[in-house]
Amino acid sequence: MRALLAMVLLLAWCGCRKPEPMPPPKARLIVRFLDRDALLDLAILPSGESWRVMNAGQWEALAIRWKPGPLPIGAAVVGRTASDWVLLEDPAGDIHRIVMRGPGPEELAQRNADLTPETREALGLLGVLWLLGWVRH
Repeated sequence: MRALLAMVLLLAWCGCRKPEPMPPPKARLIVRFLDRDALLDLAILPSGESWRVMNAGQWEALAIRWKPGPLPIGAAVVGRTASDWVLLEDPAGDIHRIVMRGPGPEELAQRNADLTPETREALGLLGVLWLLGWVRH
């Protein structure tokens, strides 16, 4: 019984520690996919070398444009939809797992199911008008 009590106290002590403070990010990378965006805060300022993204089990080059400033921001566009998370490899060879922001496919499907028939018809008409304007130019 005492051993169990000692173990519970030890686990409570380890679990109740204050979290270590994170250093402020030195740079921020935004990866834009077709459906959502991913954000990665970087502890060190990256060099201008190439980054790679995991796409269907293969590493692909990721072209990033950096905007200078007090907090440099890099942006990259990937022409595909993403799962809830993706893997990035930085120039140093470190792997970063980043989580997507914004609503996922399930949330969008539920939101679309909640639309009234009048709203669906209006959105469909708007899409047809946009398509006709695009074809015309």
